[in-house]
Amino acid sequence: MYSQDSYGLGHLRRATNLANALVTERPDLSVLLVVDSPVAPFFDLRAHIDFVKLPTVVKVAAGVFRPGRLLTTYGLVKAMRSTVSREVIARFRPDLVLVDHMPGGANRDLVPALRLIRSLAYPTRVVLGVRDIIDDPAVTCAVWEREGFYDTLRRYYDSVLIYGSPDVFATATKYEIDRALSGDVRYCGYVCNMDPVKDPRHVRDKVEVGDEPIIVVMAGGGADAFRLMETYLEALPLVDVRATTVMVTGPFMPEEQRKFLRDRARDIGVQVRTSVSDSLSHLNAADLVVSMAGYNTVSEILRFRKRAILVPRPGPSAEQRMRASIFSERGLVTSIDPQEFSAPRLAASIVETLARPAPSASELPAMHGVSTVTNTLLTWLAPDTASARSWQPRKHSVARGSLALP
Repeated sequence: MYSQDSYGLGHLRRATNLANALVTERPDLSVLLVVDSPVAPFFDLRAHIDFVKLPTVVKVAAGVFRPGRLLTTYGLVKAMRSTVSREVIARFRPDLVLVDHMPGGANRDLVPALRLIRSLAYPTRVVLGVRDIIDDPAVTCAVWEREGFYDTLRRYYDSVLIYGSPDVFATATKYEIDRALSGDVRYCGYVCNMDPVKDPRHVRDKVEVGDEPIIVVMAGGGADAFRLMETYLEALPLVDVRATTVMVTGPFMPEEQRKFLRDRARDIGVQVRTSVSDSLSHLNAADLVVSMAGYNTVSEILRFRKRAILVPRPGPSAEQRMRASIFSERGLVTSIDPQEFSAPRLAASIVETLARPAPSASELPAMHGVSTVTNTLLTWLAPDTASARSWQPRKHSVARGSLALP
């Protein structure tokens, strides 16, 4: 599995969820994650899963990256990433490669590895997995055209799995994926962590709260969550509702910002934590969730049918604003536009949202993504198909011999 996730935790969390589900269903698998998150692996990996860490790059605009930590040129970092990915393919010779989000990797750094698969006729199935919303379709289509990603799909990929539902967002059509790969494109439903959770009473005892509502404030990795959490602390004294708040800053929030929040939260009785050992159980115990609008967090909110207030990231991508708007229009969440976000607006939304009923199961989109993706990948990896499947050169494949196995 290739996952590019330099700023948050979303892609890494999704890859880990799928890897853990795969080895649970089929213990004879070996899963190797090729990731660039600065905190990889972060989430617990089950037996027979390992990871390779790529040098981190950071997206600064659509299709534009810079080195994440190294004081060197982006060209050198990209070359190192390409070399590592190609060596992994050459040595590991996987039966299946699942690429997350970008067909060619970050700025095409995965293309040499994909080319190696085809040039050496490995019997490897190459699959692209994409979340429901990538960015504004016009922006994404322009980047994919400029980067040659549509041609990459045609040349090197066998299938596309969409982690969403067409009745929520027509991902394949909006991003012209079905035009580039008209064959095996499948919607799988939303992918989120389906691990069991503890009884809400256990969490209530842990945070020492009685029967009053619990509000959980979270924002994934937390790199850009400071404004959300600072505004929440300003809004809480304006809320005429007795509640207990647990604020989870995430591992990427700068320490000086985290200290500022802790100091301010102490005076109003808000519990601030960098992370919690069982975030799913905390979310399940919440009466209200206040968060940004990342894919994984929203999917988990929907899984547990929680009342939620979403304040999407203002940019550089339109992804979160689009997702928050879509689910708000469906009546599943409350959304506050980042340009209209203020303490009085948030305080009013907290009161209004707590007074509403939680979403019903019948209102939710398909939430079975983990099982659908797992079953699909295991079908492709079945002994009678994985070992016996003979690879046939694709019409647009590169010439054999363009790369030699080291």
